[in-house]
Amino acid sequence: MYITDKIHLLKVDFEIAISPGKRIPRFVNVIIILGEKITLIDSGVKGSETQISNYLKEFNRDLSEIETIILSHSHPDHIGAASKIKKLTNCRILAHELEKSWIEDIEYQNKQRPVPGFFTLVDEPVTVDAFLNDGQRIALQEDLSLIIKHSPGHSKGSINIEFVEDELFFTADSIPLKNDIPNYDNYPDLIRSLEAVRNNTKYKTLLTSWTYAFTDKQMVNELINEGEIYINQIDEAVRLFYRSANPGDLSACQSTVDHLGLPQFMVNPIVDRAFRSHLS
Repeated sequence: MYITDKIHLLKVDFEIAISPGKRIPRFVNVIIILGEKITLIDSGVKGSETQISNYLKEFNRDLSEIETIILSHSHPDHIGAASKIKKLTNCRILAHELEKSWIEDIEYQNKQRPVPGFFTLVDEPVTVDAFLNDGQRIALQEDLSLIIKHSPGHSKGSINIEFVEDELFFTADSIPLKNDIPNYDNYPDLIRSLEAVRNNTKYKTLLTSWTYAFTDKQMVNELINEGEIYINQIDEAVRLFYRSANPGDLSACQSTVDHLGLPQFMVNPIVDRAFRSHLS
């Protein structure tokens, strides 16, 4: 999807196997920056390098021109093809330091956050070459620079990115989607990061990991408000049902999911992890 002559949004479709015979469709956006060299923001799931390569060929560009991959965070749908692309291109991998352990040790990530079908989404770790810091400015070329915003909540080292000259703002997974899978590490941090997104006025176009591009600020505000209301409804339900919940016991997760009217496949350790973050 064309955003500007340099910035493109590529939708990568995939599925999560939540049980034998039961799969749910998902997708994630990869941002492709066609500068003098090519920069990717996130890599999509395992195998996405083929789709990225085919997209680049439409603009007479080649996968070998990728110089940098910036990872917004460490979850498998964002890092899945990073190792393969690095092997093919020798590109640099950049991420926040708090994401390092999950990017470089996917077995460890899977133990801490066992996403169904984890190893169908990412099968190899990748080394982070340099760390990104809050407020850091990255000059990709003379007329193309980025500012990194540390935005914890979805994960400890999640980042948002401002495209300075192009007046774009990429929020990755920082904005919760109403009635979607509760998928975050820290509720208080998520609310603070969401408020920072709300207060940011330095952009004309909003990009996320799971929507089309927004140019209407009223629609952006509605999106943020819906996400905040949803997360606060979860907070109220968690405080009802998790008062005496034992670690590893999903009965409180079941009661919370039922109370909120969410699908039964959301009764799982990932959602339970998000719910428990409300108690911190």
